[in-house]
Amino acid sequence: MKLKINELSKLLGITSMTLRRYEQHGYISPERDAADYRWYNDKDIIKMVQVRLLRKCGFSHDEIHSFLDSPVDRIKEISVNRLNEIDEQMRRLKYLRHWLKDNILLIDRISEIGDSFAKRDCPPLRYVIYGTNKELYKEKERLKTVNDFLYTVEEVQPIYILRQNERSLDDPIPYRGLAIKEQDIDRLGIRDIVENDKYIEIYSQYSCIYSILECGKTDEDEYRAFLDFNKRLEKYLAENSLEICGDIVGFILGVLGEKEHYLMCVPVEEK
Repeated sequence: MKLKINELSKLLGITSMTLRRYEQHGYISPERDAADYRWYNDKDIIKMVQVRLLRKCGFSHDEIHSFLDSPVDRIKEISVNRLNEIDEQMRRLKYLRHWLKDNILLIDRISEIGDSFAKRDCPPLRYVIYGTNKELYKEKERLKTVNDFLYTVEEVQPIYILRQNERSLDDPIPYRGLAIKEQDIDRLGIRDIVENDKYIEIYSQYSCIYSILECGKTDEDEYRAFLDFNKRLEKYLAENSLEICGDIVGFILGVLGEKEHYLMCVPVEEK
């Protein structure tokens, strides 16, 4: 079988320019007739199919080029390395999928709660604080922990904390941080990261009430939203004979749109 360049292009679903580029890479060497037209045979088709499959596996052209005239052991070595990379990508994607599902559930909870409050236990957390709304903490070891959370741990949630012993929702000082669920530590294989780190704090499980804090982009918008939330919270606590018994956690769900949304988790107990 012999094919012209346009026939092979249609067979493989690629452009003639791509075929010429693959020829420049040395993957194929079509015959030329007296008019300098390219003709491709069965071996060229098989080679092109193999190149396309390798590209689908994520091999770079440099890696594919190294296959040319390489012994089978070298091809196996390169293939095993790529297989290991795919396995690692699949592992990370599985965790990122779980993170996205959690975020979708939290967003659904926003829709369900609206302006009201809902009772639900807050799971225990491990978290690291990187600063407040006015100050960035700069200790080298703390910043390393923050980077570990950002780049090593897949399922991280941005939060802020309102300390019970410092809390005044009329003049809030939120501590900004990153959190992971205690229950996910072993599943994610990160116990070596979170254990014996003086900058990682523990948030115990509490019986909580949840509500939504929605605000605009400016500090003034956020301040007004806190005041409104505080009024709603005080009214709910009084009507249900409850009092705050721990730090308030705000789970940051969306800050890239027109509005910022926080799921406020308030630990409570009966008076």
